[in-house]
Amino acid sequence: MRPNLLYESGEPDLSLLVPEQQLEQDLHIEPILNVMSRQDRYVYGVVKKLLLSPLTDENAIVHRQQILRDFIDNPPLIHRIYGIASDIDLRAADYRAQMKPSFSRNLPISDKLRTATAFLGVLLDKLQELRDLGAAMTSPRYRSKGVTSLFEWLEHTYTNAFLSAARTHHRILQQAVQDCRLIIGGRIGNGLKGKGITLRKIDAAPSLSLGRLAAGKTSSFLLGHSLQEIEEGALSNVLRILRRFIDKCLGFADLLRYESGFYVGCMRLYEELAERGCGTAFPTPLPSEARGLSFTGLYDPGLAIRIGRQPVTNDLQAEEPYLLMITGENQGGKTTLLRSVGLAQLMMQCGMFVPAASFRASLCDRVFTHFTREEDDTMRSGKLDEELARLDRIVDQLTSRSLLLMNEPFASTTEREGSAIAKDLLSVCHELRLRVYIVTHFYELASWAYVQLKHAAFLSPARLLKARILIS
Repeated sequence: MRPNLLYESGEPDLSLLVPEQQLEQDLHIEPILNVMSRQDRYVYGVVKKLLLSPLTDENAIVHRQQILRDFIDNPPLIHRIYGIASDIDLRAADYRAQMKPSFSRNLPISDKLRTATAFLGVLLDKLQELRDLGAAMTSPRYRSKGVTSLFEWLEHTYTNAFLSAARTHHRILQQAVQDCRLIIGGRIGNGLKGKGITLRKIDAAPSLSLGRLAAGKTSSFLLGHSLQEIEEGALSNVLRILRRFIDKCLGFADLLRYESGFYVGCMRLYEELAERGCGTAFPTPLPSEARGLSFTGLYDPGLAIRIGRQPVTNDLQAEEPYLLMITGENQGGKTTLLRSVGLAQLMMQCGMFVPAASFRASLCDRVFTHFTREEDDTMRSGKLDEELARLDRIVDQLTSRSLLLMNEPFASTTEREGSAIAKDLLSVCHELRLRVYIVTHFYELASWAYVQLKHAAFLSPARLLKARILIS
């Protein structure tokens, strides 16, 4: 069983994230990740991976949105789920270590069984805690298929009868790892070796001390050695069965921690923005071929976190824009607007709310950013050459479903030369119907695009005012 809080079917990829350093740097994602994680490195890794791994299916996005709505209506629920799953992982540390082949090769079976038995008691208690969370879900506020399916499965799987029987077996196992008498069945095989050894019964009477046998004659030592082999053989079968159950439960708990960690991060950001009086909304994802983009009250969440209040917002209504060009005076909020759109796109495509009053946009397979860089002493070539090299690496990865965000490209050269390079690039992108959102101070480029390119939207933000919108 999988929790299916992130996906209706399938299993999330728990592998390590390959960092998108340029995207993180250009969109200022780090402050948002810090709020979402609140120094929990595990949550930090989960939200970073999912934020930079956009979903491309509308149904998958809506699945997460519905689950997040449920948790927003009842915040303690997701924190309890994540807390229980994290506690299971923490308490499983000794068990996981002892069951590693490299660690346990020379460890007696009885020691491993003792560790597994101790952890089994913890695991049963935690599974009941999870199940009991679902028992309280009688409120009509819980509407998402993901949340209701999870707790229905827990209720069906870990019934009172199952947990009662499991705890009975646990008590028997506790006796087995203490000084009890083991009644073992088996037969003699080749070389007078035991064969088909099976644990039949556990009696409360103390077992025969193998240590006392070892202290006697040589024959007693051999007998003691044989008894130990027989005991280890019987207990190994018990350990194998026990490990199968524990490992299955741990696999579920690991996935539950991963998936719930994402929603914990979402809740922390939601609460942080709400405390600052910043609005949020669940966006409407559109098919990638639709090429739509519209929003009201859009703002940069990173800026809101830094200044501690609602920043200036922007509105836009554009039909099928292949190109969104933002021009205007310096310090007018052009880069902030571009960053806001990029962040909202990423947040929408990982199933989150967005920092806006409303937001509708077409899906993309990946988001790429090309922002200006400050010159530094490590550059082996000129700034323009470095910028063209970065852009060349991006172009190699672009598809017709990608989104390219460009901030002041080719600003290191003259307006005429920079506009010429940009014209060639935008012409090709427009033919491929590739979406490009660009901030530029080249009025020659903006004038050319306004006349030559169809399906383009032009914004001219004014300082301290909302964006003015022109659509050709």
